[in-house]
Amino acid sequence: MKPEPRPLPTSAHIFAAALLILATAIPVLAVRIPPMIDVLGHIGRYALQTGLADHPWWQTYYSFHWQVIGNLGADLLIELLYPLLGLMGAVRAVVVLVPLLAASAIVLLSREFHGRITPHAVLALTLIYGLPFTWGFLNFSLAMALALLAFWLWVRLGRRERGATRVLLTVPIGLAVWTCHTFGWAFLGILCTAESLVRTTRHNRPIPALLATFRECLPLLAPLVPMLLWRGGASQTDTGGWFDLAQKAGWLARILRLESAPLDVLSAGVLALALYAGLRSRHTKVHPVPGLAAAIAAAAFVLMPRQIFGSVFADMRLVPYAVILALLAIRPSPRLGSWAMVAALAFVGLRLAVTTHVYREREAVVDAQMEALSVIPRHARVAMLVSLPCPSQWALPWYSHLGSLALTRKEIFVNDQWANSSMNPLTVHFPAAGEFATDDRQLFYPRRCDSPERRLSDKVQALPLDAFTHVWIVGEEPAVLPRRAGLTQVWQRGDAAVFAAGAPVHAASPAH
Repeated sequence: MKPEPRPLPTSAHIFAAALLILATAIPVLAVRIPPMIDVLGHIGRYALQTGLADHPWWQTYYSFHWQVIGNLGADLLIELLYPLLGLMGAVRAVVVLVPLLAASAIVLLSREFHGRITPHAVLALTLIYGLPFTWGFLNFSLAMALALLAFWLWVRLGRRERGATRVLLTVPIGLAVWTCHTFGWAFLGILCTAESLVRTTRHNRPIPALLATFRECLPLLAPLVPMLLWRGGASQTDTGGWFDLAQKAGWLARILRLESAPLDVLSAGVLALALYAGLRSRHTKVHPVPGLAAAIAAAAFVLMPRQIFGSVFADMRLVPYAVILALLAIRPSPRLGSWAMVAALAFVGLRLAVTTHVYREREAVVDAQMEALSVIPRHARVAMLVSLPCPSQWALPWYSHLGSLALTRKEIFVNDQWANSSMNPLTVHFPAAGEFATDDRQLFYPRRCDSPERRLSDKVQALPLDAFTHVWIVGEEPAVLPRRAGLTQVWQRGDAAVFAAGAPVHAASPAH
């Protein structure tokens, strides 16, 4: 399918597109602290990344060594922006950049495929705040946005028959996307393969078309060299959770999971209905390039396991991008009139408004919880224990890395950083804390969940109190907070409390 003629956009069209793109960043512009699960944890790592050299006390517990891995997108941008904006300014800039890049890519791709911004492309903008970004997968989301932009450039250069330029750009672009996150590079491979297959099969038999596609996409394989070196020395290679179709169906329903199950599921239903109607209606056409890319992405989602090389929710991450591609494939007839665009804009506006409201509420909770630092001195060693929502609840555990945010405000140790050297450059060395030195052990289910796993009482009893100076508990009712000899409550607010433990606060770095 050849694209419609593309008259140069008027200044009014450019202005409207720019406003649409800028609007997608409103939820993250409205807050000082991005209240997303993993972003809060990343902020702590960024504090160590930028401040470790100036804080010898931290060096007792943390090390940061740059290495070439496919998971460094935001880390590198923070390193670049920190001298200009400070830590939180740099974090905020990177988080805002993600929806701006993704929205720009969606708008540009819609115009490239259809000659205009379609109502279905506008609907696709809501998926920028899909579950992966809401969860705080920052490097991943940045890489996927860049992959979509790179795909637009690939298609545009191909349409203009500038194959040599495309080959020259593909190697550095592929390496850049891979450096941000390996998944983004794999996604770019899906996109470029789909475009090449559609184009080469128009004039060739299947086998020659496949060979031509392989030749065109060969430069995209450049990141295999650093990836093999990286994964060859990786310490964590856990892969599992194959073909759990029930869970995969759940990811589809949770594609816009945020706060309210009825609203989020209804919103997912709106997208599903728009997609179904677009594919079935006689008033629409389907562009084969994004259509094939969406089909390949959907197949990859079904075939992928839940966890790859220790990276969890691997299959879930692909869902919103497969739907974005499917929506981009639909070209409605102009005869449908402007009502479809008005409806799409209203839906996007609703989701952005809801997301902004939820983020503002979460930020208020963060500010209240950070008051606990008034009783936690510098050089404290804090065991953070944070509740999870009950497994049956829709709410996300967005506050599970609150402790890492404290690293931006005081020179302390907190036990909720990731310590997987194959996934990030940070290493935690605090053997006295045992299994409570790093992420995951700080999480528990509150009593109301009636779950035998991850009980707070078991966590508190297992804590090596000689290693920690304070225990900070978030998410349990004050009346049922467990007691243990050696713990003295020094602060309490709502469902959060801080206890002083028996270990002394060391002004100098203690030996462990």
